[in-house]
Amino acid sequence: MTEKTFHIYRSSAGSGKTRTLAKEYLKLALRYPEYFRYILAMTFTNKSTQEMKDRIIRYLDDFVKGKSEDLSAEILYDFELEGRTFTPAQFKDRSREVLSLILHHYSQFSISTIDAFFQRVIRSFTRETNLLGNFRLEVDNDMVLEEVIDQVMDNLTDDDELRGWVLEFSLERLVEGKDWDIRSALLDFSKEIFKEEFKAIEDQVLRVTENKEFFKSTRIKLQSVVKQFESKVYQEARALLKEFHDHNLSVTDFKYGKSGSIYSYIAGLENEIKLPGTRVMAMLVDAREWPSKTGNAALIVSMGNQRWLPQLAALVGYIEKESISYFSAEQALRNLYVFGLLSDISKTLREYLRENNLMLLSDAPQFLQGIMQGQDTSFIYEKVGSFYRHFLIDEFQDTSGFQWKNILPLVRNGIAQNYRSMIVGDIKQSIYRWRGGDLNILQEKVKDDVGELMIDTFPLDTNYRSAGNVVNFNNTVFAAASEIIGKETGTTFPQESYGDAAQKLFRNPDKGYISVQFIEAAEATKNEPTEEEGEKAGKVRFEDLSLERLPGIVEDLQQKGIALRDIAFLVRDNSEGQMIAQYFMQYRSSPQAKPEYKYDVVSNESLRLDQAASVVVLINAMRLLEDGKNLIARAQLAYEYQKLWPQQAFPNQHKLFSNSKTKEFAKLVPLPFTEQRDVLAALPLVELVENLIHMFNLGKLSTEIAYLQAFQDVVIEFGMREKSDLASFLQWWDDNKHKKSIQVAGGVDAAQIITIHKSKGLQFNYVIIPFLNWELNHPPMKSPILWCRSDETLFKDIGFLPLKYSSKLENTCFHEYYTEERKRIYLDNLNLLYVAFTRAEHGLIAFAPYGKSGSINHIGKLTQRVIEGSMQLQQHWSAANKMLTIGTIEVQRTEIRPSNSLILRNYYITPWRERLQVRTRGREFFQQTEKRKKINYGIFLHTLMARIKTEQDIVLTLEQAIKEGLIHQDERSPIEESIHWIVKHPSLREAFAEDILSKREASLIMPDGSERRIDRIVIKDKRALLIDYKTGAPKTEDEHQVKEYLTILKSMGLEEAKGYLVYVNERVCKAV
Repeated sequence: MTEKTFHIYRSSAGSGKTRTLAKEYLKLALRYPEYFRYILAMTFTNKSTQEMKDRIIRYLDDFVKGKSEDLSAEILYDFELEGRTFTPAQFKDRSREVLSLILHHYSQFSISTIDAFFQRVIRSFTRETNLLGNFRLEVDNDMVLEEVIDQVMDNLTDDDELRGWVLEFSLERLVEGKDWDIRSALLDFSKEIFKEEFKAIEDQVLRVTENKEFFKSTRIKLQSVVKQFESKVYQEARALLKEFHDHNLSVTDFKYGKSGSIYSYIAGLENEIKLPGTRVMAMLVDAREWPSKTGNAALIVSMGNQRWLPQLAALVGYIEKESISYFSAEQALRNLYVFGLLSDISKTLREYLRENNLMLLSDAPQFLQGIMQGQDTSFIYEKVGSFYRHFLIDEFQDTSGFQWKNILPLVRNGIAQNYRSMIVGDIKQSIYRWRGGDLNILQEKVKDDVGELMIDTFPLDTNYRSAGNVVNFNNTVFAAASEIIGKETGTTFPQESYGDAAQKLFRNPDKGYISVQFIEAAEATKNEPTEEEGEKAGKVRFEDLSLERLPGIVEDLQQKGIALRDIAFLVRDNSEGQMIAQYFMQYRSSPQAKPEYKYDVVSNESLRLDQAASVVVLINAMRLLEDGKNLIARAQLAYEYQKLWPQQAFPNQHKLFSNSKTKEFAKLVPLPFTEQRDVLAALPLVELVENLIHMFNLGKLSTEIAYLQAFQDVVIEFGMREKSDLASFLQWWDDNKHKKSIQVAGGVDAAQIITIHKSKGLQFNYVIIPFLNWELNHPPMKSPILWCRSDETLFKDIGFLPLKYSSKLENTCFHEYYTEERKRIYLDNLNLLYVAFTRAEHGLIAFAPYGKSGSINHIGKLTQRVIEGSMQLQQHWSAANKMLTIGTIEVQRTEIRPSNSLILRNYYITPWRERLQVRTRGREFFQQTEKRKKINYGIFLHTLMARIKTEQDIVLTLEQAIKEGLIHQDERSPIEESIHWIVKHPSLREAFAEDILSKREASLIMPDGSERRIDRIVIKDKRALLIDYKTGAPKTEDEHQVKEYLTILKSMGLEEAKGYLVYVNERVCKAV
C-alpha cells in the first residue's frame, strides 16, 4: 500500500497547532544532521515566522539539556514506528548537532512567510520576465495608488467618458450621504483592483474594454432592454389606473388599502417595478377578493372579472417572464460607471508600474503563476538556489487561490518522490477573506489537487488553552449557531465547516466563568426613541449602557486578584476601541472612580502618533515652516507647546490663541525657532525633525520618548522614497496619520483593547466583548463589488461585470453570485464570533442588545437564539436579568513579573552641525612649519604603532608606510629609532610579546557615555598593562587621563592594572 505523504492537520482554537507544526519539523530535521536544509516551513506573518523559529531552537536546546521530555518521547516513539531507533544519548547528540548546524547556517533555516518565499522566486526570474535587475518590490499599495489616482484626475479634462464615470460616482456618494472628497473616495474605491477576485480576471476585463466603443455600445444595448420593459409596464399600469379613476375608484375601495391591495400594487409600479406579493397573487384568481367592505364591490367585481383581472394577469405574466432580463440590465447599467472607472484605473496602474520599474507585493502571487506554469520544478529550484523536499504550511485556511496554485507544483514534486508534506488549518478561524484567504481550498480543493489517496487527515481536537466551562460553552454555542446560519443561508456549508468544532477538555473541567448579558435598548435612556431616531439611536443607547458596565467588571476582576494586563477587550473595529479608551480615560478622573482600583487601558488606536502632544507640536511647526501664513498651525503650535511647557500655572487659552496672531507669538515658542525659520525650512526632512525636537526640548519629556522614536522612524521611512520634501511629507501625513501608532509593550500593566482580527493567535486570561452586535450581512453602505458573468445572450459578449452586492441581485441572472456571497459573509461573521469566544483562558464576558423577535440580522441575536434554544444553556439563564452565567470568577494570586525592559528617561538629540564641521581647506597640513611637523609626527607615530604587534613587524610596517606615502624615506630613520626605543623598553617589552593578546587604538566607553581611545592595552590573567604615547611636552592632565582609564579597567573586574605614559621625544617612560 502506498504511504500517504500529504498530511492535513485540522486544528481548532487552543489545540496545540504550533507545537504540532514544530514537532513535525523536528521529526524531519532530526533524521540526518543537515536535513533541515530540505525543509521549507511557511506561515503568513513575520511574527509567526519568528515564533516558529524560536520554538524549534528552544525545543532542540531543551532536548540537549534533557528538558521537554514529553515532546522528545513522542518524537522517539514516532521514529520507532518508522523503523528508526535512537537511544536517549544518541537523540541528545543528534539534537546538539542539528542545533549547531542551524545556528551556523541560519540563512538555510528556511522558515519564512509565503510572501518572502515568493519574493525570492521573483528576483530569481528577473531575466526571464523582462524585469530590470534593479526593480523595486513595493509593499505600500496606497502610495502607488495615490500617484495613479492623481494621473486619473489629470485626465478628466480631456476624457469625456472618464469624466462622466467620475460624475456618476460622485452623485451616488452624495445620494448615500457620504462626503464629497472625490480624491479620497476614489483612493478607497480603487483598492478593488488589488483584490484577488479582480486579479484573476484582470486580463479578460482589460481585453474586453480595449475597444473604445465597448462602453457606449454596452450602455445602448442595456438601455434598450430597460426602456422597452419599462415602457410596456408603465403603459399597462397607467391604463389600468386610468380606468379605476374613470370609475371614481380610489385606494380605499380596494381590500387592504395602501398595504397590499390591487390598487396600491399597480400604482406602485410607477416608482418601482417588482413582482406582486402573496396577497396580490392570491387575488389574481378571483376579482371578488378585490373590493373593500366600504368600496363599490359590485362594480369592482364585475369590471375586474370581465376586464381588469385578465389585463393585470397579463401584465404580471409579462413581468414574471421578462423581469430577470430587466433587473439584470438595470443592475448592470447602475454599475457601469464602476466598470469604466476600475478598468481605466487598472490600465493607468499598469503603465505606472512599467514606467517606474515597480512590482507590487500584492501582484507577486499572480505574477509567479505566469512564471511557474509550464516550468519544470527542478528549473525553479535551480533559479532559487535551494532544493526543498518537504513543505509545512501553517494557517492554511488563509491561503489564497494564487498562493496555492504557486505552491502546488512544488508540493506535488515532493509527493511524487515520496517526501512528506503537511498543512495545518482551521476553517472556523478563516477571517481574512478580504485579504484573499479562501477556506474552500482547505475544505475541498486541496483534496482534489493532491489526490485523496495521498492524504491523511488528523484532527487536533483537544483544547489546551481554556478552562472546562469555556470549552463546553463554545462547543454548545457553535454546534447550534452553525445550524442556524445554515438555515438562514439555505446551505449546509456552515454545518460542514463546524463539524469538528466540539473539543475535548484538557484542563480544569469544572472551572471557568461565562457571562453573557443582553441589554434592552430602551434601558439606556429615560425617553422612548422617536420614530425619526430609528434603529441607530437604539444602537447608540446599547453601546452607552454597555460602556457604563465596564468599569464595574474591571473592578470585580481586580478584586479577585486578576491583573489588568490579563484582561483584554475585543472589538470589531478601531472606532469601538477608541470609544472604550476614551470612556475609561474620563471615568478614571471622575468621582465614581475608586482609588483602590486601576482603570488603565491601552490600544494601538489610543497610541496613535497623531494624538501625541510631541508629534502635534512637530507637525504644526513643520506646517508653519512650509507656509508662514498658516494661522491655524501658528495658533495650535503655541497652544500645544504651552501645554507641554506652561509659563503660567493656569494659562489663559483664549489669550494664547489671540497672541499667536501677533508679535507675542515669539514669546510663546522657543526663540531659536522664530530666529532660524528660513534655515530650518531649507534643511533635509530628517535633519529638520531632529532640530525641532532639540529646539522644543521634546526629548526631556519621558512620556513622549516612544512617540518621538516612532515618528522619526516614519520620517526616515518616508525619506527613503522619491519625494522627501516637506510639503510632500505633510500631504502624505494627512492621508496616512491614522495608520501610524506605537506598538503596545508586552509588560504594561493595563487592559488591552484589540480588534478580533488582531487577536487571532493570542490568548488572554479574561476576555470582555462589550459590543456583541456586528451585522451578519454586509452593511448597506459597505456593500462589496461582485465580479459576475452570465451566459445569457444579453451579457455573453460583455464578460465579467462589477455589480454591488444587494438583495436586488436575487431576481437577476447573477443571483448565484449573490447567494454565494451571502453564504460567505454569514460564515465570515460566525468565524469572527468563534475567534472572539475562543481567546479566553478562564473567563468570557460579553454584552449584546436584547431582541424580542424578528430576523437574525446581527451576531447578538444569533447568540440569543442559540441560548434560547439550548436546554443545556437554559439551566444557567436568568430571564429576569436577561443574563447567562456559568461558573464564578475565581480568586487568583497576582503574579509580580519582573521587568527586563530598559526605560529611556531622556531622548538625546544633538544637531550634527554643532558636532561636525567639514574643513574646506587643509593647506596647513602640508605647510612645513615646526608646529605642523610636530603634529604630523605625532599622527604618523600613533598610526604606525597601531600597526605593530611585535618587534618583528617594525621593518615591514615602515616599508608599507613609505609605499603608502604616509612618511618619506628621509623620515624613516628617526621614526624607526623611536619605535625601537618603545618596543625594547624594559617596562614595555611584555606589551609587544608574541604570546600575548594586545589591542591597539582600543575604544573605552566611559560612564557618561563618552568614548576614549587607548593607544595600547594588553590583558592576561586578569592583569592589564596600558600604554599612552605622547609626542609633546609632559602635562599634568596626561597623568589624570591614564588614572581615569585604570579606574575604569579595575571596575570591569580586572585584578591589577598598570599604566605607562610614554613621552617619545623626551625618551621618558613614566609609570602611573
